[in-house]
Amino acid sequence: MIRIAICDDEPEILSCIEEQISQYGIQRKIDLSINIFQYAKDLETAVLNQTDYQIFILDILMPQMNGIELGQIIRNADKQAAIICLTSSKDFAYQAFGIYAQRYLLKPPDKNSLYEAMDFAVSNLQQRNQILYLNTADGIQKIFYHEIEYIENLSRTLHIFTIDNREIISRYLRKSFEQSLNELLENKYFIQVHKSFIVNLSQIRVYDLTQMTMLSGKQIPISKSRQPIVKRNYLKYTAESY
Repeated sequence: MIRIAICDDEPEILSCIEEQISQYGIQRKIDLSINIFQYAKDLETAVLNQTDYQIFILDILMPQMNGIELGQIIRNADKQAAIICLTSSKDFAYQAFGIYAQRYLLKPPDKNSLYEAMDFAVSNLQQRNQILYLNTADGIQKIFYHEIEYIENLSRTLHIFTIDNREIISRYLRKSFEQSLNELLENKYFIQVHKSFIVNLSQIRVYDLTQMTMLSGKQIPISKSRQPIVKRNYLKYTAESY
């Protein structure tokens, strides 16, 4: 089930979007849980109480707290949640990039635009929530893709570094580094940047031609032979995501 929060101070718009999202779930055969909020402060309280919403649809122009401010609170609580912004004005489009909004739609959004935004958000969620099963000394461990910051190959063992600062080590690899993680490398969030490193593109803080700095501060080298494809894939990822 995908949990969605919709926040708009106009009851008619709020009801309309709720109905459209409900119909979207039926048409796409996706199980959705939808909660609506007329006041940004109510959604802020839910977020701070760690209510697990995965997609947020936010009106930008609201009294007391606007959608950009609310989006910053959401982003501080959850780096991975999808945010779709709605507004009657284009003036806040630039600020929406600061909260990494995936889409910026003018109100009232037409069905096609809203469905395209939802398709993009849902596709990202499904890719992020794939699972890597890792054979370790303690048995088979299950790691969600979105939990992985980067992977290092050390002496033919996988060292999985997660966003919550865990290091999970595999048993000795019988296959090559690339073959062992072939399925993960088919996911658009991951790319091999060096013979010994695979990174999660969503966890990059700073990118330059020769290295990446991850959100944890770890610096990952980019081999010279891989620099062109890494640059191309990273620019494609940022263009599609933001």
